[in-house]
Amino acid sequence: MASRFHTRGFSIVELMVAVTIAIITGLVVLQVLSTYESRKRTITVGNDAEMSAAVGLYMVEREVRMAGAGFTSPSGLLCGNGINAQYDGTTLSDGETFPFVSIQDGGTGPDRIDVIRSDSAFGSAPITVTHTMTSPDADVSVEGTAGLAVGDLMLGASADGVKLCTLMQVTAAPTKVGSSWEVEHSSGGSEFNPGDPAAAFTNPVNYDVGDVFYNLGTFGARSFRVVCNDAAAPSLTNTCVLGGSDAIAGPATPTIAEVDALATQVWDFQAQYGVAPANSQTVDTWVDATSATGWDAPSAADQRRIKAVRIAIVTRGNLEREMVSPDTLVLWDPGGAGERTITLTDDQRYYRYKVLTVIVPVINMIWAGV
Repeated sequence: MASRFHTRGFSIVELMVAVTIAIITGLVVLQVLSTYESRKRTITVGNDAEMSAAVGLYMVEREVRMAGAGFTSPSGLLCGNGINAQYDGTTLSDGETFPFVSIQDGGTGPDRIDVIRSDSAFGSAPITVTHTMTSPDADVSVEGTAGLAVGDLMLGASADGVKLCTLMQVTAAPTKVGSSWEVEHSSGGSEFNPGDPAAAFTNPVNYDVGDVFYNLGTFGARSFRVVCNDAAAPSLTNTCVLGGSDAIAGPATPTIAEVDALATQVWDFQAQYGVAPANSQTVDTWVDATSATGWDAPSAADQRRIKAVRIAIVTRGNLEREMVSPDTLVLWDPGGAGERTITLTDDQRYYRYKVLTVIVPVINMIWAGV
């Protein structure tokens, strides 16, 4: 007896059901993957923006914290009556005081912070003058070298702080002459040494026996500002960085290629002075560096009252498909009398922003007790 085997395939209904299930499953998987990628991109961009802001803020904070290093001592300012300084034929200070930290208000745009400090390992350790200088540009005779080397800057002053200080640059290795060391500061070997001090300064100084010099090392004068690739203010069509540059030797308006990029994707950079009453170390007022507040060009007395700087940096992420940011970003003092905000347009709200704020004590001014 012959056996029969019947084979039966899938019906059209079963095939349609299977195809429908496969399509639905594929759509669900694609949606999950799309959501995952979107969230991953958002988190990654947000982390990148936050890391960029944190690194940039740390670099600026470190410099501001050390503002005035080498120019102060526990007993006060080394140059309370002013400094003579020039660079490349331009007089930087004709017996005026150096603002160790200064803010240039940017109006509706980002601010700029300038910092002056020494990076010498010898700090404010003085070396005493052993022979009176015959002229302001004569070699200096001192009791030791305090590590002075060619290219280092040194600060001449009187031990009691009465005389004007003078900024000079060492142009030859110190040489031993008897019991003293001779230090050359020739105008031909440095842009910091004027060829004719009497022409550069109203009151050039000869330092006498008992006066002192300080090793300032390479004398960090740094400027921190937002620089964009089109030399304009931050916008949705350009790329901007927080850049650091030499405040003396660097260009007045540097390009991105001429600065050290400390943070990328920067949208804003704002700062305020923390001001204490005269002869106090406790900040009781925060002020913008504007003519309206009177702090756009603080006097020597007001410079001594600057004990802290409040800084905020804002970085921007990538373009999103929908509005992801509020219409207002708070920089500092939320809900307080000094609250600072920036307003975003609808187009700007399609980007995510990170705001980081820090208050930096100007420790050398505090320690000097001025």
